[in-house]
Amino acid sequence: MLAPGTLLQERYRIAAQIGKGGMGAVYVARDMRLSHDVAIKETLFHDDAYRRAFEHEAKLLARLRHQALPKVSDHFIEGNGQFLVMEFIHGEDLGSQLVRLGKRFASPQALSMVLKWGDQLLDVLNYLHTRPMPIIHRDMKPRNLKLTSTFDIILLDFGLARGGVTVSVDSTGATMPESEERKIYGFTPPYAPIEQMRDGEPDPRSDLYSLGATLYHMLTDSLPADAMSRMARLINGHPDPLRPIRDLSPHVPEPVANLIQRSLNVTMEGRPASAREMREELARARSLTPIAAPSSLVISLPSVNSRLLGTTPLITPSVTVPSVIAPSEQLPIGTLIRMLTTGSPIRSVAFSPNGEHLAAGYDDHTVGMWRMSDYSHIRNLKGHTSSVRSVFFAPEGGLMATGSDDETVRIWNVSDGESLRQLRIPGCPIESIAFSPDGKLLTVGGWGSSITIYSVEGDQVRVLDTLPCPFVHSLSFSADGGMIAAGCYDGAVYLWNTADHRPAGQLGGFTSFIYSVAFSPNREFIAASSQMSVRVWRLSDQKLIETFQGHHGPVRSIAFSPDSQVIASASEDRGARLWRLSDGELIAPAFDHRAGVASLAYSPNGRLLATGTHDGRICLWQL
Repeated sequence: MLAPGTLLQERYRIAAQIGKGGMGAVYVARDMRLSHDVAIKETLFHDDAYRRAFEHEAKLLARLRHQALPKVSDHFIEGNGQFLVMEFIHGEDLGSQLVRLGKRFASPQALSMVLKWGDQLLDVLNYLHTRPMPIIHRDMKPRNLKLTSTFDIILLDFGLARGGVTVSVDSTGATMPESEERKIYGFTPPYAPIEQMRDGEPDPRSDLYSLGATLYHMLTDSLPADAMSRMARLINGHPDPLRPIRDLSPHVPEPVANLIQRSLNVTMEGRPASAREMREELARARSLTPIAAPSSLVISLPSVNSRLLGTTPLITPSVTVPSVIAPSEQLPIGTLIRMLTTGSPIRSVAFSPNGEHLAAGYDDHTVGMWRMSDYSHIRNLKGHTSSVRSVFFAPEGGLMATGSDDETVRIWNVSDGESLRQLRIPGCPIESIAFSPDGKLLTVGGWGSSITIYSVEGDQVRVLDTLPCPFVHSLSFSADGGMIAAGCYDGAVYLWNTADHRPAGQLGGFTSFIYSVAFSPNREFIAASSQMSVRVWRLSDQKLIETFQGHHGPVRSIAFSPDSQVIASASEDRGARLWRLSDGELIAPAFDHRAGVASLAYSPNGRLLATGTHDGRICLWQL
């Protein structure tokens, strides 16, 4: 055990041990460099095989970025210990809450919220299972889930594989009393499928079983019978001891109950084929039966937006919906004009320079294209093999670039959707791309060690330079193209002069990751967001002039209005806000959504704001 006050790597000061198990311990510590709390997971294995497995796990987890996963920021070996540093998630785990509040979770009022968590968990499982090197969680259960302040779910803990036997350290390191939980090889009956209990090789459908068991527990306030006992009884010709969900909780819609129980099939072949398939089935099942709103567990929406949003299912297989309201200069700011519903979480949205098209990067590896004249879906662009994190139109020439977790940038012809070029940056999952205002440069950044600058001349693209830089989340060119800004994971905004690629300063003041950075069109200001605030600096002397606070979740995306008078911000708190730069005041009530907002963009004429959300919606708002 590490004593409080222990300093690791001359950077992380241990505050307290928050859990311990047979194979590891977890501590909360203070990152002295960035001045924020982190969780540090220590493995207690010391042989070479587990050391290699630990290093493999650390590198794998460091590349993961999903709103339902804690971020891994560092790993190291010190003395006899192996340590993984990750985002510290405050709050009580869902297992502890179930012990105290199980009947409340199993009530009709909580049904909508529990199914929302099911959708979020299927989203993150689809993300993990479809990585270039697929990841199977192997130990999903309530103890490995936490809720954020906005009632969204966070999935903790990953296993280490050795010789076909799965072992894992609980996210808190804690072990339950034998009467409450029994651990076998690092997983926990009754949440484990039969293939894991028999030391077999799990596949993505194993995680679907664990998810189904977790949802069963929440919806019924009862543990499902464990898979080994069920298999033994079935082999001997006895009925399955798993009680039907609706026998215990009649309020659960039958299509939902049937899907969850299918995920609990003792054979892998009897379960849904993939997390994506199960997520789509869950959305259809939810849409078939009205579900009571959870009066005590959700944040209510303002009346006008609740009316507009309240009749749309979480995800539908369709790609267009009827018009909500026709655009009009007479409508108040913040009126929902149109909702475009897709089948995948949205990571990035962008308007074409002439405002004729809207593009969105999806978590399902594709890019959606929409025609703004009639809001019709034109096509889906396919070619990436992982989440599309960034979408950016070239200022002219009819080109668009997209950046993905698959470590590639693709350049497309907007008119026909043809993929013209693929740029590969090995070892750098792409987070952000940006064209210069004249279209002659393309910058690319992500989870690598540098920013790559490409020159673009027609269909000729070549590497021009690389700029050493920490992990990059957001890139932007100034309106005159004279400066490049990068918002990075060390809490700083780095600036370079475009002409000679020399550093032009740093902007700080944040204690955590920079999520978004933007220059004002009038070339006077630069803004960045981190955690729940937005900062604005005057570009001429790099002096901080304004800080906007009011969001209750991380501010994922910001943008200046075309006239440079307003900053729009989008947050995981399910809201988008408009801030007047002259006095720092909010212009209108928050634009409320049903899920966290990952990206936003102004239309070129400044009349519309597009927001893209984690539940697969693009909302167009009157400005």
